[in-house]
Amino acid sequence: MKSFNDLKKNLSENDIDQIVAIVGNRCRHPAKSRLRSIITYSPSMIPVYGIFSRLIKENDSWRYVAGQSYPDEIRTLREIILKGK
Repeated sequence: MKSFNDLKKNLSENDIDQIVAIVGNRCRHPAKSRLRSIITYSPSMIPVYGIFSRLIKENDSWRYVAGQSYPDEIRTLREIILKGK
């Protein structure tokens, strides 16, 4: 089991599709496109935060394990990726 922090620089298209589906859930197309672009072309711009250790890959499948509030934490992940901080 590896986390996003460990794997973000070596993601496949399938990995990116799954991550965008999780983090971009209920977002409009422009936000999903921007997430995909940043994760694909600028993963080094995404800071290492502990919250990303809960976005894990296990058996070729990505999932997020929430600590408290799943919707709030997904929103936080999205903001970190989009804003880079």
